[in-house]
Amino acid sequence: MRALKTFFALFLLLGTCEIFLGCAGKAINENDPKEMYEDADEDVKNDRFLLALDKLRVIKSKFSYSSYGALAQLRIGDVYFLQESYPEAASAYETFVELYPKHDRAPYALFRAGEAFYNDIPTTIARDLRSAESAISTFSLYLRRHPDGEFRTAASEMKKKAYNKLAEKELEIAQFYIKRKKPDSARMRLEKILTLYGESDPAPRAKALMEKLKAE
Repeated sequence: MRALKTFFALFLLLGTCEIFLGCAGKAINENDPKEMYEDADEDVKNDRFLLALDKLRVIKSKFSYSSYGALAQLRIGDVYFLQESYPEAASAYETFVELYPKHDRAPYALFRAGEAFYNDIPTTIARDLRSAESAISTFSLYLRRHPDGEFRTAASEMKKKAYNKLAEKELEIAQFYIKRKKPDSARMRLEKILTLYGESDPAPRAKALMEKLKAE
């Protein structure tokens, strides 16, 4: 049993050492978070995403209270975003904002969390649109905290598109109920649009349908 434990300990040690070998086989100083981070960042730039994630997780765990521990958490979000793993990216960015709210990269992380949610919105409104709701909530938070922020224009534009997507879904459901001769159910959906999404692009159509139903 002792021999087996020794084997696994050696295996884990070798695995960690293998992670921190540079592209040309150069050994990386595991006590230098800067060197370790730069090596992981080089992997990201060369699309070696899985290897980069392994290295970044080690940095985050080993140097959690250093500046490079914070940067590793942020870069994990970037890697997931580049892989188009948007739920994981959003979670990593939100964790960064929660752990380091005063960091100078916190505005970037918050915006990217919203962008990750936005990119995860299904192309068809027939599917679950909770990602749109999360995008709106995150962009709203960004705009409240950073009204003059670098990403305010992009955040506002994506927020509006997500907002319109939710209104379009409600309008489609209302039209379905109208076709099925269920005016009360249709009115509920139209009222929801006018109450929650009154500034959306579909709102004028919803208002016209509501007036038509009242006249019938």
